[in-house]
Amino acid sequence: MTMKKKSSIQFYFACSIIVFIVGLAAIGGMIKPHGFMNADKLYLITKIIDGKTIYETPPLRPNATYLLGTDHRGFDMLSLLLNGLKYTLAYAALLTGLRFIIAMPLGMWSGTTGRGGGVLRTMQWVISAVPAFLFLYPPLVGMYFKLGLNEVDKANPHNLMQFTIIFIFMVTVLGIFPLAYQIAERARFYNSKPYVDASRLMGGSSFHRIVRHIFSNMRVELLYIAISEFIIVLFLMGQLAIFNIIIGGSETLDMVDKLVPGEVPYLIYLTTTGEWTSLIAYGAKYIQVYPFIVIDSGIAFALLILSLQFFLYQFKKRTR
Repeated sequence: MTMKKKSSIQFYFACSIIVFIVGLAAIGGMIKPHGFMNADKLYLITKIIDGKTIYETPPLRPNATYLLGTDHRGFDMLSLLLNGLKYTLAYAALLTGLRFIIAMPLGMWSGTTGRGGGVLRTMQWVISAVPAFLFLYPPLVGMYFKLGLNEVDKANPHNLMQFTIIFIFMVTVLGIFPLAYQIAERARFYNSKPYVDASRLMGGSSFHRIVRHIFSNMRVELLYIAISEFIIVLFLMGQLAIFNIIIGGSETLDMVDKLVPGEVPYLIYLTTTGEWTSLIAYGAKYIQVYPFIVIDSGIAFALLILSLQFFLYQFKKRTR
């Protein structure tokens, strides 16, 4: 009896964490301590230390005013994180949803009819044999340079949008077959049950069996699979972000004076929303000079994934 009570407390605690994350995503943009307008940008900070005037330019390290420091524009990192959580969750939910839209009917149909199982098994094995990152990174980084997103003169919103569409397409397609295979295996299990076989013998179509019997029995499992897939997508987004492969709106700063002979301008991409993987991609470039940037976003991202994993584990214990 004691163990059951402990498990129940842990489950509700996990649920409260998820509610907190969702609530923070909903109101984060309203409770952020600093704004993101042009008027909020910092160009030069003057300090007087021991009678001497000291000038600082962003990024500013954590201090009493900016608890987590600032980025190159002088925008507060805490405010960026609070505002960006909803975008990170939305992007991951979009990618997960796109995978499910295709994979679920495909898996249900294959598991119920027995057709296409060999193809799904083969594709699942091929994709699972190699980390998803290795499938995605070479073509995406090639497209990044092909579109000239690393060059000042070619980096425009049209190219960024084109890259975002390619990113979404590739991440979606890569996850379809493993997800469809997983769903097909569970559908095949329920399709072998006597009551489903009876429905087939009475003339029930495959669609009828899927809707009336298989799907109704798999609802909890599908929810578990969806949460698990959401975590996988988030983790993949984080991996790609370390190598500067991200989606979302960006503001660019030209960090070299074009009037200086021989100097090659380069861009710094700064997220306009505070989306977390964009902050990781930005902070990873300056980890040696401004480590607090990637530490802030990295810890926040890691806590998000750990919280979801904890909820998934408790949800599995609760429903099995």
